[in-house]
Amino acid sequence: MAVEAERTVTIAAAPDRVLAVVRDVADQPSWWPGVRSSEVLEHDDQGRVLRATIGSDVKVATDTFEVAYTHTDTGVSWELVGSSLAQRHQRGSWTLAGADDPASGTGTTDVTLRLELEASLPLPKLVQRRIVRDTVVGALAGLKARCEA
Repeated sequence: MAVEAERTVTIAAAPDRVLAVVRDVADQPSWWPGVRSSEVLEHDDQGRVLRATIGSDVKVATDTFEVAYTHTDTGVSWELVGSSLAQRHQRGSWTLAGADDPASGTGTTDVTLRLELEASLPLPKLVQRRIVRDTVVGALAGLKARCEA
């Protein structure tokens, strides 16, 4: 059974800036806690990542897994391709809503991160929920810091 978490944060940056950071999968290790590597495997004709191999190091396990991405005008979603050492299932999404201020080149963006995960490790649901929640909180804080810098 999968566990999930969802949170929203407001970032003092224009939506196009935030979306550019979220779509830069190769740079995720520099701001997403727990992501230790990211290798892009495939791009679409617009240069957006379609598949990547992600290496993560969370509190209970180090894992490497492949994900497939889907892009929209207001976000990015992904899903685990196959399973990995630590996961049977993973699905997530970044959803953005905001307003640009063309005069100043700034704006604000409400960013929602939703993550659903089913571990293949024998972990109590309480531990799984905490890992997923901490991942979401850390990723949003890292994104906010990166975009507001």
